Amino acid sequence: MLLFVFLCAGVGVLLVILPWTDQWTDNYLLLQHPQLRSLVSSGFARGICSGLGLLDIWIGFWEAIHYHEEKPAA
Repeated sequence: MLLFVFLCAGVGVLLVILPWTDQWTDNYLLLQHPQLRSLVSSGFARGICSGLGLLDIWIGFWEAIHYHEEKPAA
């Protein structure tokens, strides 16, 4: 469970921060495709990725808070 929470938090933080950096639009793949670059660099696409990152962080912490193991029936 701890690994799942750290994975969700890590991916979430990455999705929140990465779209607002220069690495998001100045990479090898997007430099070859200008139309895709303009789509990915729009505020809407960046906002969607950041929103998914916040949702991912929330899911990870929600799972950690509501986690409980059921005891096997004897």
